[in-house]
Amino acid sequence: MKIMIGGSMTFAGEMKAARETLERLGYEAYVPLDTEQVSKDASKKTDMAFLKELGVGRGDAELVARSDAFLILNYEKYGIKGYIGPGAYRDLSVAWWLKKKIFFLFPYDEDQNHHKYEMLGFEPIILEGKLENIRNFLNI
Repeated sequence: MKIMIGGSMTFAGEMKAARETLERLGYEAYVPLDTEQVSKDASKKTDMAFLKELGVGRGDAELVARSDAFLILNYEKYGIKGYIGPGAYRDLSVAWWLKKKIFFLFPYDEDQNHHKYEMLGFEPIILEGKLENIRNFLNI
C-alpha cells in the first residue's frame, strides 16, 4: 500500500516524520520531491530554477498517480486551522481525478478560501490529527 504525503512545504520536516511513521506502520510513503532540500533550507521552496530542475509539480503529480492514497498534512498556517495551500490543492485534484483515497490529517476549515464545496466533493477522510488512524481505512 503506497501513500503520497502532501501539504504546505512549510511543513517539510513534518512530512519527513510522517513518512517515517507510515513506513513503521508498514506502508510505502512518498513525499514531495523537494522535501529533503526544503527541510534543510526553506528558501528552496521559492527557488524557481531549483524547483524546475527537480521537476516539482508534475513530478509530485506522478507520485500521486503511483500511490493508492493521498494524505494532506493540513496543519494550522496563517491562523487557518486545516490549511490547504495551492500546491496541495493541485495534488489533491490529481488524487481525486485518479480515484485515490484522500485523507486530511485535520478537519478542513471550510471558510479558508471559499472552496468549501470543492473540498466537500473530494470526500476526504479526516484522521483527527493521528496518522495511526489511517490503518482503519487502508489494508496492508
